[in-house]
Amino acid sequence: MWLDGEPGIGKSALISTAIADAARLGCAVYGGSAPELLPPFPLQVLLDALRVGRDSVDPLRAPLAGLLRGEGRSELLTPRDVAALLAEQVLALVDRLCSVTPVVLVLDDAQWADEASLSVWSRLGRAAAQVPLLLVTACRPLPRRPEVAATRRDLVERGATVLPLGALSAPQVIEVVGELVGAVPSGALGELAGQAGGNPLYAREAVDALVRESRITVVAGVAELTGAGEWPGSLPEAIGRRLGFLPERTRSVLGLAAVLGCAFTVDDLGVVSGQPATALMVGVDEAVAGGVLAASGDRLVFRHGLIRQALYEAMPASLRAALHRQAARALAGAGAPVERVAEQLLAGPAAADEWMVDWVAREAAALTYRAPRVAVELLTRVRGAVDDDPRRERLDADLTVALSQLGDNEQVERLARPVLAFSRDPVVAARVAWTLGYALMRMGRYEQAVEAAEHTLERPELPAIWAARLYALRALALIGVGRFDEARAAAARAEAEGRQAGDRLAVGYALHTLALIEHNQRRDVAAQVALIDRALAVLGDEPSVADLRLLLMINRAGGLDNLGRPAEADHAFGQATVFAERAGTPPRLGHLRAKIADYSFYRGRWDEALAELQAAADLPVDMTYRLAGRGVRALIAVHRDDLPAAEREFFGVEELTSPGNGLRLYADLLLVAWALAAEREGRSAEALARLLAVFDPEGDREFPQLTPDTPMWLAEVVRLALVCGDRATATAAARANAAAQGQASPATTAAAGYCAGLLAADPAGILAAADTFHRIGYPLFGAQALENAAVLYAERGDQLAARATYARAVEVYTSLDAAWDIMRADARLRPHGIRRGRRGPRRRPTTGREALTATERKIADLVTAGQSNPDIAAQLFLSRRTVETHVSHILAKLGAHSRVDIARELATSQ
Repeated sequence: MWLDGEPGIGKSALISTAIADAARLGCAVYGGSAPELLPPFPLQVLLDALRVGRDSVDPLRAPLAGLLRGEGRSELLTPRDVAALLAEQVLALVDRLCSVTPVVLVLDDAQWADEASLSVWSRLGRAAAQVPLLLVTACRPLPRRPEVAATRRDLVERGATVLPLGALSAPQVIEVVGELVGAVPSGALGELAGQAGGNPLYAREAVDALVRESRITVVAGVAELTGAGEWPGSLPEAIGRRLGFLPERTRSVLGLAAVLGCAFTVDDLGVVSGQPATALMVGVDEAVAGGVLAASGDRLVFRHGLIRQALYEAMPASLRAALHRQAARALAGAGAPVERVAEQLLAGPAAADEWMVDWVAREAAALTYRAPRVAVELLTRVRGAVDDDPRRERLDADLTVALSQLGDNEQVERLARPVLAFSRDPVVAARVAWTLGYALMRMGRYEQAVEAAEHTLERPELPAIWAARLYALRALALIGVGRFDEARAAAARAEAEGRQAGDRLAVGYALHTLALIEHNQRRDVAAQVALIDRALAVLGDEPSVADLRLLLMINRAGGLDNLGRPAEADHAFGQATVFAERAGTPPRLGHLRAKIADYSFYRGRWDEALAELQAAADLPVDMTYRLAGRGVRALIAVHRDDLPAAEREFFGVEELTSPGNGLRLYADLLLVAWALAAEREGRSAEALARLLAVFDPEGDREFPQLTPDTPMWLAEVVRLALVCGDRATATAAARANAAAQGQASPATTAAAGYCAGLLAADPAGILAAADTFHRIGYPLFGAQALENAAVLYAERGDQLAARATYARAVEVYTSLDAAWDIMRADARLRPHGIRRGRRGPRRRPTTGREALTATERKIADLVTAGQSNPDIAAQLFLSRRTVETHVSHILAKLGAHSRVDIARELATSQ
């Protein structure tokens, strides 16, 4: 539900009444209000609403509490905004809360909510279709913010009810006034109340002011105006008259409270005021009695944000700034979370004093982890106060890290270069070189990253730990420029020096680099996996290396797949998913989702592949992995004969074939799909040309830089070349495949036999390859081999073998819903008099229980058993997002509207 209305129109009052009813009905109610006058920390409004703090110890909230405390923080990893990590945990928390009892979650004053909170709010709107969750949003018309409008639009598109609260009519205002005074308003009082413009808060504040001033007398059940005076000319004036009626000591307490925000604790108020709680209670009690403050759990809140605003703005700007600085020092001295101190500093004077410089320098890492934008702002302020101070270099180093967290690579470079040129502190120089090196690599400038590392390694007195890390950085950058031998030597040195210095990070990155070299240069997958295992053993469970650990786990799972060990690969991807749900950054989660989608495509789990990609849609996925995902979607669409869906993925595809396009290496699947789409439309020669542009870019038929996946696609080159009468190209592709057999990959060996069988028109050889493909779990390639063997048997006149092999191929194609492959096989066998008994591909049903995939059936059974999405994810080694996507598909296929409906539909169909 979305409530629209001006300040004081009654949104909060309506929500309070509704949630009280919800609580009586057994719902768990959580609510928060976005702050206006203090700078928001990402997701703070939702964390407060869900009662999550640094000290939360209950099992549901403990993971979020650990993140807030900075557990696992490391400036040395690829920088990520922790807000996105927190967002995933907030979504998981709400999911689990909903599995216990229906939940009502309220966001008031949404017009001031931070972007991260609005993004999560939209995603909760999607989840509300699957779990017993009611979202209630209250929003003012001003200020107009595009992100708020987008959130509202998204929720409305998902079925949210919009309730605009307009002005009360004149009779309604008179009724409100009558309830306030306990009598029927006289004509004069009713006419005066009309000046409230239909705003109930305005009417209430004005009437309360008249009552306090003894200007209303009740005679014979009628409320009459008495005495002189005027109706307050505006709502702020009415609120001001309420505040002016309070004693001076109470207004003083309220002024300090307004500096703290819309909600605060008596303890915080005592810290800032320097008074014990007992001394404050008289003023607090008077404020509660006067309708200014109200209790909300263990906090006090202003009864309306406009009251706090009036108090705050009544103070001179210089006084407000001084009070914010005073509050910051007091809160820091009391051990308050860095967020509370930082928000006070940001609202205080722009000029930094000595205490602020010391505090920001000490807490820079924690601030950068929690809110890098806040860290950048405060670090920028304090740098201006220490131009000639030795602390300037360290502050600059902290600022490069914070800028890197925000992904501002250009700013990182602009700041880092002067520091490296003039810094006399070797530790500062090393930190900045590390941050700069990764920023340069993210911009594709590997050669400059190498130079930055080498320049810093020349410094005397460089600590051993940093020397090892910079050698590891240099090794990784050298791979990017293709200098594999130098990279190997640098990685070996990084490993040796890292072990000597006892630095897990340096050793882990060194072994990661050596594993990449085995994969990219030597194509020795077994050696790659062995190196990854060594790296994982070194890293252990150290939280600060979680991102590198997850990267290695992803690469290990891919290596096991290439080695033809599907059961182990499944388990490895499952382990990576479980770890990612607990400790993965959103970009790395996106990387994992893309890799699982790719893996699922090869394994013939096409619906799961599409579900993984859908689950990754909102994640900040690197462009290279987005290209891979587009390739998977396009390939599935082409094979399922859905050319419009494939065409949607082909935008900009021709640019990827241009020489020098660095993204081409990551677009193999997309370009293969583009080639196959041409064949589907009867343009075999063009399809061959497109494939050759991918795998033989120089046109010399050498087929360089084969990856473990390439040999399987070279079989398509051989097939199409033979169709086009280009035997020379077919021979060259088969030769390249044969040469690739040394990669110790069963799929590569099968592909080599497949290509040799095509070239020799040997169905028995192709059948052997098909058997290998099926054994290692690559059904599409196995079925294509069977199809080609069937055609060769038919050409030889062996109808019995042709029919049997053809039937096996079609059975696999049908399981994949590969309609085009079935049509192609039909067309190739028909001239030989071989037809299937039932014409047309047998598509899987699109609705009902039979439409569910194997994974969807498992999830539906667990939903029926009452398990939450996070619990299902943990049990099936899937991500929570992926389970959410599958549940959406289940609801659509069963025509259900809730999890209860899923259970009912399954019970009915059994």
